[in-house]
Amino acid sequence: MYSFRKQTVALIGINGQVGTPLAQNLLALGHELIALVRPESNNTELSRWETAGVIIRPVADMADVDTVAEALTGAETLICAVPASKHIITELEPIWLEASLKAGINRFVPSEFGSHTQNIAVSEGVMFDSKKWLHKKIFESGIGWTLFYNGGFFDYFLPNLRFFQEITTFGDLSFPIYTHDINDIGRFAALALTDDRTLNHCVQMDYSALSQQEMLDHLRANYPEAPFVYKHYSSAYINRARYQSSDKITAKKGAETDQERWGINYVNYVQNKLVAFNESTLRATDLYPDFQLSRTPEQALADPAFVFEASNM
Repeated sequence: MYSFRKQTVALIGINGQVGTPLAQNLLALGHELIALVRPESNNTELSRWETAGVIIRPVADMADVDTVAEALTGAETLICAVPASKHIITELEPIWLEASLKAGINRFVPSEFGSHTQNIAVSEGVMFDSKKWLHKKIFESGIGWTLFYNGGFFDYFLPNLRFFQEITTFGDLSFPIYTHDINDIGRFAALALTDDRTLNHCVQMDYSALSQQEMLDHLRANYPEAPFVYKHYSSAYINRARYQSSDKITAKKGAETDQERWGINYVNYVQNKLVAFNESTLRATDLYPDFQLSRTPEQALADPAFVFEASNM
């Protein structure tokens, strides 16, 4: 049974896609929130957070263990809610882990918020190999941890509207694709990452799923006259692309290189490993069976503001 316990939580990435709704909901729950920010961060945004009750701690050098450790003083949990680039995963997060140990942090939450890395084998995706390397360091350190997996974001998966000029699908169209609204992810993560039951566990959101085929069916039914252009990449194409793509970034949005992105597509749409329910993983629907989504994927696909903004049409 869930039992609320007020905590002091440190957050890196408060102004990010995940960090913003996560911070808002941590505050709504009554937790004390410390935001570690770079000195050059947007002062207007930081002022708004301070007004909301966030303790802002500028960190002159996010790559310095002692400086980060000092900024973590008083916190029980550190949540890294920054985009999981190779630089972040392999260079900065190990430093933040060391700083957390030095500061006496009880729970370290690395940048995940996507595909279930613990369910992915080595060499199935470049980015996941880096994450698995980091996880090994976390486990060996002895610090408490939680690995948080929300499946997909609506923005990226309903279907893939934002990253290509066409409405794009990949691999096997029948796989269940678990996706959630970013605000629901923030609400749920605020609960799960401060819940004593989730310490030293993976947590998997599993409230809503549609296959890519079902997504396409909804789009066509909702907008029969829309001049959408559809494009599909086969499983064979994806398998080749994850080896042959370069380190360039050609997608409309996002920071992943082409090689990293095709590795992600391979895991999600060929291996069907976007989500996992293994023995180390707690299901969201078991943890919080009464959690109510603010928006389902079906509702998002019925909302012209979402669909046409996403496709830039």
